[in-house]
Amino acid sequence: MSGDVHVRFCEHLRGRFPWVTRLVVTGATKETLEQATLIIADFLKVRGLSLSEEKTKIVHINEGFDFLGWNIRKYGGKLLIKPAKKNVQAFLRKIRQIIKENRTAKQENVIRLLNPVIRGWANYHQNQVAKETFSKVDHFIWKKLWQWACRRHPNKSFRWIKDRYFQREGLRNWVFGTMVRTEKGEVKMVRLVNASDTPIRRHIKIKAESHPFNPIWEEYFERRLGLHMKENLRGKNKLLSLWYMQEGLCPNCNEKITKETGWNIHHIQRKTDGGKDNLFNLMLLHPNCHRQLHNHDKKVTVGSGKTGSLEA
Repeated sequence: MSGDVHVRFCEHLRGRFPWVTRLVVTGATKETLEQATLIIADFLKVRGLSLSEEKTKIVHINEGFDFLGWNIRKYGGKLLIKPAKKNVQAFLRKIRQIIKENRTAKQENVIRLLNPVIRGWANYHQNQVAKETFSKVDHFIWKKLWQWACRRHPNKSFRWIKDRYFQREGLRNWVFGTMVRTEKGEVKMVRLVNASDTPIRRHIKIKAESHPFNPIWEEYFERRLGLHMKENLRGKNKLLSLWYMQEGLCPNCNEKITKETGWNIHHIQRKTDGGKDNLFNLMLLHPNCHRQLHNHDKKVTVGSGKTGSLEA
């Protein structure tokens, strides 16, 4: 990007998003960070931007700091990233407001209003150390809904209220839910989701020695791509489309691909050769077939004498 274009781009961002500059800088000493702050301030000033004096601070990692709704801090020498208290409090205020504004609403309507809020917040924090926070949030929401139910029926017993608004589901006996009739005339249960039901999925770091343009690491990045696709709806739909396009068969051995056999993502044209992650450059293979293909490619590469530059 040329200098003039870069300046115009920054001016465009400044006009639309005055808060756009958010960054974390780490350093070994306080003096290093103070010097880095001055350098960054000078860099931004030339481009018409500036650091917020209120939000710019230098803290020790053992004290921790909040960033993008998370608290980043070392506990006994171990770095943990948790949902920030301010973020949790803002979320609970929103939950409290929804419940308060719907004192007389039907139970299923309250559930439909709360579910996307709870699910969205929990999904945002599911890659961090959040299990304990999820449990506390669930308890808070349960308490507010119990108060909501008791307020509606001041002359009823606690047992009656419990049976009216809280269902039994499996081993759980306090599920906030109700039975509703669908447009097709079917009766089904609508229940409140729990934040603690959201599985914690840790981010897997990329190996430091790996390189996306080195053919040796092609299989490694394909495995990462497959794991990433399984964790979101768009990726799952893409995998299902591939399975249907292949009629459920592995192109290498023409045998069925099932949950029992497992599968791996494979690029038809390697990414190192310019291949993309689009649907028409991907295929599903059995794990063993996938290894065989990559082992064959490695032998071909060695035989052609192309590995010398890679290992140099």
